[in-house]
Amino acid sequence: MVLKTDLRHFLDDEGKLLALTEQAKTVFKFLSKIVSSVSERIASSVSTHTEPPIVDIDLVAVNLKCNTRAEQLHCEGDIEASCINLSLIEWHCDSCQAAGTISHWQGSLWDKQQHTIH
Repeated sequence: MVLKTDLRHFLDDEGKLLALTEQAKTVFKFLSKIVSSVSERIASSVSTHTEPPIVDIDLVAVNLKCNTRAEQLHCEGDIEASCINLSLIEWHCDSCQAAGTISHWQGSLWDKQQHTIH
């Protein structure tokens, strides 16, 4: 299963979370954890200059179990993610076929990078 997600679909015009169904809340919680983990890693690698920015190849362990499958198809896999270009996060389960992308995450409340206000 490949889930292509535009994070803005969960947010209002001010960037706040919309009223969601329980199922949509579960999906959003899963995706926002991925965004937070990847952007935190980007921020730490940029601020410490000890590692190159994670773009294209480095995987981030998200500390999140795969929950993308139906209950009868339970998966114990872990989620890994990377920032494959400046605006797209790609994630996958290390055990099953669950995978996806997250776009338009930068500047959201879950983006942990420091932003300069001009």
